[in-house]
Amino acid sequence: MEPKKNLLKIAILDDSDFYNRMITRQLESYTKGLSLEKNFEFNIESYAHADDFLRNLKDDIDIAFVDYYLGSGVTGFDVLQVINKKCKHCKVVIISQARNELTTIKTLSNGASAFILKDKNALAKTCFFVEHEISKKFL
Repeated sequence: MEPKKNLLKIAILDDSDFYNRMITRQLESYTKGLSLEKNFEFNIESYAHADDFLRNLKDDIDIAFVDYYLGSGVTGFDVLQVINKKCKHCKVVIISQARNELTTIKTLSNGASAFILKDKNALAKTCFFVEHEISKKFL
């Protein structure tokens, strides 16, 4: 009998269709390998609109990758505040193109677990964050 796998739930919110698809595919590919290696199952949900993300937000999400500038006057900071109220154990990672130190400090001091700059290393950093959280939580 095969041992029961641990489940890690990941949600992605990025209003750029291109970047949303890139991060989703990167994490799906990366977690596929991890699931075999570390006896894990992953559930990845992806959203392009903050209202869809918030409407479908469940209290058992483990990690949320949230773009900072979401359009329609909504920011990742706004979403972070809702997540913090609904999902007490969720690790929120803000991702942004903006090199704004105040934004970084604001999000981190209000509960974000990490801030990733959208640069050539951003996708790898999302994968490292997932693996780090697995190590902390389950291993």
